[in-house]
Amino acid sequence: MHTPCFSGLSRALHPERDKRSAAERISQNLASCNFGRKRSQTESAAGTRGALDSFTVAKSISELLSPACGMTEEEKKEYLAHILAKLKNGEKLSGEEMRFLQAEDPVLYQQAARVQMMRDSLENRLAGCTSKEEALEVYTDALSSVSEEDPMKEYLVAAFQKVMDEYQQSDKYQSLPQEKEDEKEP
Repeated sequence: MHTPCFSGLSRALHPERDKRSAAERISQNLASCNFGRKRSQTESAAGTRGALDSFTVAKSISELLSPACGMTEEEKKEYLAHILAKLKNGEKLSGEEMRFLQAEDPVLYQQAARVQMMRDSLENRLAGCTSKEEALEVYTDALSSVSEEDPMKEYLVAAFQKVMDEYQQSDKYQSLPQEKEDEKEP
């Protein structure tokens, strides 16, 4: 039974993971690839389809699109530790990091997606503030909405703090008045 070789496609999708020269990679991929070879006479006579059925191809493509494709278990652990460090620092995760979590740790992915959503919500609310006082109120409201029992409390607080720090350093924040302007009574 012949199986398709998608290692070349994997390397194209994730070039930073392979530091060999192009000639070395091409030579190895061509030497190990069965894709496109004719089936043996015994397979043809028996009527077997080989490994190129739609499930195998779909599974292979799905694995290739995963950011974890081609990583060893040690590299996966290191990348997960990198992602957790970013969450602890309140940093925003990239699309690739979110896809990695989705493929490798669906529970953490759900939690990280919630942190990212709440982070984005705070950013949007701060963008609409008309004074520094209002921005502080929005920030403290966000912090107070985090439950003490929330398993992601540490990550949420870090994300909110990071958003507030970045907002306070922005030109928009600097141009805001200190207090809300009272509406003038007629």
